[in-house]
Amino acid sequence: MKMNESKLTKISGLCVLLAVLVMAGGCGKEKADKHTAPEAEAGYEKHGADDGHGHVAEPTAAPSADMEKRVSEKCEHSIPIYQCDECRYEVGVVKLDASLLKQAGGSGLVRTQSVVRTKALSALPVTGEVVLNGNATVHISPRIAGIVESVPVDIGASVKAGDTLLTLASVELGKAAAEYERNRTLSELSGKVLARETKLMEQNVGSGQDVIDAQMTFEQHRTDFKASEQMLHVLGLTEEDMAEMRESQHGANAGRLAIRAPVTGTIIEKHAVIGETAEPGKDLMLLSDLTTVWVWADVHSRDLGKLIAAEKRGPVEVEITVNAFPKKRFKGMLDYVGSTMSEQSRTVKVRAAVQNPDMELRPGMFCEAAVFLDNGNAEEVLAVPQGAVFSDEGKDFVFKHWKDDFYVRQDVRKGREFSGMAEIVEGLHAGETVATDGGFLLKSDILREKMGAGCAD
Repeated sequence: MKMNESKLTKISGLCVLLAVLVMAGGCGKEKADKHTAPEAEAGYEKHGADDGHGHVAEPTAAPSADMEKRVSEKCEHSIPIYQCDECRYEVGVVKLDASLLKQAGGSGLVRTQSVVRTKALSALPVTGEVVLNGNATVHISPRIAGIVESVPVDIGASVKAGDTLLTLASVELGKAAAEYERNRTLSELSGKVLARETKLMEQNVGSGQDVIDAQMTFEQHRTDFKASEQMLHVLGLTEEDMAEMRESQHGANAGRLAIRAPVTGTIIEKHAVIGETAEPGKDLMLLSDLTTVWVWADVHSRDLGKLIAAEKRGPVEVEITVNAFPKKRFKGMLDYVGSTMSEQSRTVKVRAAVQNPDMELRPGMFCEAAVFLDNGNAEEVLAVPQGAVFSDEGKDFVFKHWKDDFYVRQDVRKGREFSGMAEIVEGLHAGETVATDGGFLLKSDILREKMGAGCAD
C-alpha cells in the first residue's frame, strides 16, 4: 500500500511539472504562430536565438519537398512571406532582379550555374614563381639611330596596339625619306613619258624604240621606288606615316619616326629619356600583356611519372594561390614540362599559363600551385564552383534557384575541393541551379538580421 502511494505521489509531481511547462510554452504564442509553426511543420530548423523582436538570426532552407508550404505561409503583413520584402529573408528567400544576372558578355553582378557531376581529380601541390608571359612581352628598341624627341607614355601606363610610345629624330631616316620621295617622283614622271610615247606610236608619229626605252626607264624608276618604300617600312614607318610624309612635302615631320606599340599591354620598364641617343638593339621600353602570366614551378622526380601520364590523357588544369589574395584562386593550364632535371634539386621545371584578367598577379610573386591530375580512375561526384558555397556559424550553404526571380538558402554538406570545384555530399541534386559569382550579395541580404535589420519593426 505504501508503494502505491509513493507511485501516486511521483505521478502527481510529473503532472504538475508538465502543466508548468505547458503554461510556460504559451508565452509568445502569438509570435510563434506567425512564423515558427509553419517552419516546424516543414521540418525547418532555426539556428540562433530570438533577439527579443520575434526574429531569428539565421534561418536555414527547408528540404525542397517542403519549400512551397514553408515560403507560401502568410507573414505578419498578410501576404505570402516570400513576396514580402521585409520578411522573406526570415525563411531564407532572396529576390534577385534579372538585371543583376551576368549574361554572356554582360555586366551583371551574379552568375548562375547548374549543379553537375564531374571528376574529382587529385591535386599535386607544387611551389612556383609568377613571371611575365614571354609570348606576350615585347622589347621596344629602334631600328635606326636617332635622338629621342618625345616620350608620351610613362612606366605603368596601359597602351593599345598602335599607340605612340616615343618619337625619334633621325638623320638616316631623313635621307631614306628623301630617297623615297625622289624615286616616287621619277616613277611618276617616267610613267607619264611612257604613256606619251605609247600614244605617239599609236598615232604613227613616234617609233617603237622610243616606247621600249621609255618602258625600260619606267620599270627602273618603279623598282627603285618600291625598294625605297620597303626600306621605310623596315625602319618602322606605317602606310599612315608615309601618307603624312607625302602630304607634308619634307615639312616638320621629315626625318621623324614614331615608335608604336606592337601589342596591347602595360609598360613594365622605361629607359627612354628625351635628348638621349637611341641605337638599334638598345632597349628603350619593355611592354607586356599582363592579362596572362606564366608560372614556373618545380616538380619532384617521384611525381614526374604521374604528371606525364595525366598530360597524355588531356589538358592539365592548374590553380594558383598567392599570399596577397589568399582566398582567390587563379586558373591556368599546364603548357610545358621540362626535358631536363636539375642536378642539385632533382626537380623538373614545369610552366603554366595563368589567366590574370584583373592583373592582380605580379611577376616576381611566389605562389602555391595545385596541379590536377587525371589518373584515369577519378570518381565522378556532384559539384559546384567553390565560389558558390558560403559558410556561417559552421554551416555551409548555397543559394539555389527556386522559381522566377527567387533564390533560397540551401544548407549543404561539402566534401573535397578540386580544380575550382567543391564536392556536394548532401543538399543538392544534379541539374539544380545555384548562384556562383556575386553570391555574396545574396548572403548579405539573408544575414541582414545579424547586421540589425528588422529590429526597428
